[in-house]
Amino acid sequence: MEDLKESLKSLGWWDLFFAIPMFLLFAYLPNYNFITIFLNIVIIIFFSIGLILTTHIIIDKIKSNTK
Repeated sequence: MEDLKESLKSLGWWDLFFAIPMFLLFAYLPNYNFITIFLNIVIIIFFSIGLILTTHIIIDKIKSNTK
C-alpha cells in the first residue's frame, strides 16, 4: 500500500510538471491563422505522445523497483 501511495504521489508531480506547459500552450491558441492552428495541433500531438511515453516509463521503473 505504501508503494501505491508513493507511485501516485510521484505521478501527480509529473502530471503537474507537464500540465503547466500545456496551459501555456492554450494561452496563445486563439490565433486563427491556418499556420498557427496547424502548429498548435502538431505541438499538442507531440506533447501528448511525450507525456504518454514518460508516464509509461515511470510506471515501468516503479514496477521494476518493487520486484
